[in-house]
Amino acid sequence: MSEMTWEHLRDLDCGAVRSLGDSWKTYVDQQLAHTERLRSDVIEGHLSTEHYESDTATQVRDQIGMTADRYEDDLSDYASTRIATTLFEAADSFEKEQNELKELIPLIEQHDFGIEGPHSEYDVNLSGDLHRAILTLNPPQWLCDMCGVKKPDGFWDIDTLKVLFDSVDLYGTAIGLAGQYQDWLRSVMSRAHDADDEAAAALSEMSENPTELPPHLGATYDDLVDDYKESVSEEVANEAKAIAEGTSGMSPEQVNQWWEGLSESERQALIEEHPEWVGPVDGIPVASRDTANRTLIDDEIDSLGTRITAKEQELAGLDPESEEYEKAKAELDDLKQDRTDLSNLQEHITNEDGTPKIYEGTDQQYYLLGFGTEGSGQAIVSIGNPDTADNVNAYVPGTTSNLAGASGGDMDRTETMARDAEAASGDETATVLWLGYDAPDSIVPEAMQDKWAQDGAADLEDFTKGIRATAEGEPSNLTLTGHSYGTTMVGTAAAQEGVEADNLVLIASPGVSVDTASALGVDENNVWASTNDEDVIQYGPVHGEAPVNEEFGANTFTSDSPREPSEWWKFWEGATENHSSYWDDGSDRGEPNNEISRTNQANIVTGNEELVR
Repeated sequence: MSEMTWEHLRDLDCGAVRSLGDSWKTYVDQQLAHTERLRSDVIEGHLSTEHYESDTATQVRDQIGMTADRYEDDLSDYASTRIATTLFEAADSFEKEQNELKELIPLIEQHDFGIEGPHSEYDVNLSGDLHRAILTLNPPQWLCDMCGVKKPDGFWDIDTLKVLFDSVDLYGTAIGLAGQYQDWLRSVMSRAHDADDEAAAALSEMSENPTELPPHLGATYDDLVDDYKESVSEEVANEAKAIAEGTSGMSPEQVNQWWEGLSESERQALIEEHPEWVGPVDGIPVASRDTANRTLIDDEIDSLGTRITAKEQELAGLDPESEEYEKAKAELDDLKQDRTDLSNLQEHITNEDGTPKIYEGTDQQYYLLGFGTEGSGQAIVSIGNPDTADNVNAYVPGTTSNLAGASGGDMDRTETMARDAEAASGDETATVLWLGYDAPDSIVPEAMQDKWAQDGAADLEDFTKGIRATAEGEPSNLTLTGHSYGTTMVGTAAAQEGVEADNLVLIASPGVSVDTASALGVDENNVWASTNDEDVIQYGPVHGEAPVNEEFGANTFTSDSPREPSEWWKFWEGATENHSSYWDDGSDRGEPNNEISRTNQANIVTGNEELVR
């Protein structure tokens, strides 16, 4: 657990950390020159077949060559991919949070607040001097301005009496501002601690897995060489397994460097023989993940069929009146639902001949980046390839979203956003349905809790970092679009873990775990929010300040309320129905259409913010 304090972060020389990473890169280049010389001067020179030609000489040349290969692999894996990249990533993360801290601390000091409490959860409170100033009816000018009162000149003048009667508002305003700064500080330090812990874990993990060197020369050398070559292949497999299971300590960028360092045959072997180590992994290119995941979804559907048959046989031997029967029947129903949902998803993104389907609305391929049946189910599907797109928009749905929605309502919204983005810009936009977390099943009590967002925060962080790591050419303009509880998911990940996003779009939000846009770790000028005037969500934010409120500090954009009650007296239907109306696109069918909201979203996603209304 990181022990970094805000003072440590403020005073940290990020340049020195980055220079240390550069030193390791330089070290790698220097050492690679030595191995190249070993090959040219020794293997192809002094010990070449021109001078020595025998079985023993061949073995010596092979042994030296394998040692050089092993050394180069270790330099690439440890010194470059792990150590240098870890230091670069840590420096970038620390510097980003340090810049926020340098903006925040002067504000705290300027308003006479103090930072108290343990480094794990700082408090920002009113200082003793500020307390006394309010109690003695001599509040600072900034507080008078915020409360709309005139700073008093004398003890018994009319302004003093106004301040006396407004003292509760003065305290409330000061405490509210301190709370905003506290949220901001805690979010900054949470992300800094996360970066510190990740760097420490990555560096310490290396010492626990020493590499195996080539065998010594001897009578059994040929057999040992075969064993060694087999162990090298096993090492790649073990690395892939550790990465997929999350025990390698490698970031998505490091995973990408590791993947690119493999031979084409090694990569292909992993995709074909162990798709479960490729498909779900952020940092591996999208096309490879899609190929692996399509194999995995085939296998999972077949596996569910086998389990359904076994459960039906079990059910046939049970008393229909028993509790065991009811339990087995519920398990059977769940298995059948999982198979149906996965089959529908597969059918939606796959042609009859097994090839990837093209979405006709934008002429882009569907890519399967992940799926699961745990809880309510998970699915990550992209329309277009994020690795090659100019813009990437990841849609994070909210309460009651499940695996069935990946081929139903949530996919409909994703496809609508893809069409809107294409209409707004000539650049390519990849639109992703990111249901990579177990969404709450109910409004009460589940959506009132933050555990679902907490559990998914690290996965959303890794997704955004993976998008950055696998980008071909310049990084894309990346937007996270959350709806309802999906905004809580986005906000929690952004504030606590840190996300590599350019824009955050928060639609119909019940709160995002913090009370200010500045606490989200993204330029607050790139934080956008919208809630239509009939949406029921406006009456009950439960996860912090509503992002559409002025106090939150986000940009806002217009969304219509196109849905009407089915009967004039069912007034509540408009409030509930319009919570889901932001992607309505039914004008050509005489159905509700929320063109202004969709157009605004598309302009944000494609970098045309000046057109947002």
